[in-house]
Amino acid sequence: SSGTKSAFVTVRVLDTPSPPVNLKVTEITKDSVSITWEPPLLDGGSKIKNYIVEKREATRKSYAAVVTNCHKNSWKIDQLQEGCSYYFRVTAENEYGIGLPARTADPIKVAEVPQPPGKITVNDVTRNSVSLSWTKPEHDGGSKIIQYIVEMQAKQSEKWSECARVKSLEAVITNLTQGEEYLFRVVAVNEKGRSDPRSLAVPIVAKDLVIEPDVRPAFNNYSVQVGQDLKIEVPISGRPKPTITWTKDGVPLKQTTRINVTDSLDLTILSIKEAHKDDGGHYEITVANIVGQKTASIEIITLDKPDPPKGPVKFDEVSAESITLSWNPPLYTGGCQITNYIVHKRDTTTTVWDVVSATVARTTLKVTKLKTGTEYQFRIFA
Repeated sequence: SSGTKSAFVTVRVLDTPSPPVNLKVTEITKDSVSITWEPPLLDGGSKIKNYIVEKREATRKSYAAVVTNCHKNSWKIDQLQEGCSYYFRVTAENEYGIGLPARTADPIKVAEVPQPPGKITVNDVTRNSVSLSWTKPEHDGGSKIIQYIVEMQAKQSEKWSECARVKSLEAVITNLTQGEEYLFRVVAVNEKGRSDPRSLAVPIVAKDLVIEPDVRPAFNNYSVQVGQDLKIEVPISGRPKPTITWTKDGVPLKQTTRINVTDSLDLTILSIKEAHKDDGGHYEITVANIVGQKTASIEIITLDKPDPPKGPVKFDEVSAESITLSWNPPLYTGGCQITNYIVHKRDTTTTVWDVVSATVARTTLKVTKLKTGTEYQFRIFA
């Protein structure tokens, strides 16, 4: 009833801090992540003493402390597993305790951009295309390579333009202008971004390559047992691709279901199934293109038992008790030297053949101890 009076009272609510704000990832490498944050909006009525930084692998449920007494507003979390994904959280602490955490919303993969691809090789050049290949980067940055980007630059231009995106380690770039010079470079890409480019050391001129043909068999002769299969691969080269012809003993090789020739980009292949003895002989391979031609020869030796000795059998000397025989070597020796001859005799009154000698080294033999007046028949094996 006598009037009013008012006064102010300050009330301090003492509590743990609210979450830090603006938690950001500033840098990622293949084994570390750097984060920053700002102080909480509410310090709980007491000065922030320190921050606690924690990490959690995306595959696990619990957090592990990285640092418990951080006095800065940033931290580099290192010794992380390359290629793994992590969540991070930061909490502030004052004298009343540990506040609420600020978290990263999505898992962060510990990886960086890949290293540049390895050496670039030019596989082929034509008037309007070039074929390139390269090797993988030494390191993929901890994240799988998604693709490679090939870029080109015409010699007089300053601008690089993308000309191919591929998942493999090679690319064919087409629609080039004949006679124009081009530079090429390749970039590797993973989910973190693009590598530095790897450039081809020298410019490429778009023109058809012309190379003299060549044919180089690995061996001069090949042996095959009769009845067995034989496959001969002969490397060839030349631009434009040479025409290939095979001859046998000077005659064009006749292809059958048993003998055939197949050609690929850099090989000509002769296949013989179940070799016959007359498949042996002198074979020639001729490769030719607009620049020239080249011929190589190989010998195929068929291995088999020899033919019979070549007749006729001659009786060089006949006496009362002995006969001297001679004959000629077989025409077909079976692909190797004749080791010896075997001579049999038969008294024409019987059907039994007797061995005269199984170790005849030459093509003549004197057969002794014969009965005077008896008629004999002889046979000779090689």
